[in-house]
Amino acid sequence: MNLIAIAQKSIKRLMLVGTVSTVLTGVLTSVFLAPSNAQSATKTITLGDRVEPNPLAVVGQAGGDATPVEIVATENTATGSCNGFISEQPNHILVLDSFFEFLKLEVSSPSDTTMIVQGPGGVWCNDDSNDANPAIGGQWQPGKYNIWVGSYQENTKDNYQLSISD
Repeated sequence: MNLIAIAQKSIKRLMLVGTVSTVLTGVLTSVFLAPSNAQSATKTITLGDRVEPNPLAVVGQAGGDATPVEIVATENTATGSCNGFISEQPNHILVLDSFFEFLKLEVSSPSDTTMIVQGPGGVWCNDDSNDANPAIGGQWQPGKYNIWVGSYQENTKDNYQLSISD
């Protein structure tokens, strides 16, 4: 093998190492330097015609510095009062591809939490449906639903689990 061929192989290897290094740097940066505030990263959940697994559980951090009235312009709904503090961005976006005869969203948290859902047909709020935690259930139309989980302490980061079941 001549010197030019050896140099070309070495350059190709260095280019490959550089590409892998660049990709790894991007991945590690997005993992380790991503915002630790769960409010800044809205989680999207898409459901077809049923919930799988049932219940489907996602986690997040409740709270923020805005009131539900500031975000959804509603104080009371048929499912309860719009209480607590929430972030401007929803914690979750639920996309339903089909009609659900019955669907239930339920929050579990060691803290007292609230829930606000905005979607086709309006806004629904709940507080203390299940002890100190909210739940909203009933018929759901296809479409996009913004879900906020609130806290009674402004600017707190209360951990919670949102369970979705049908």
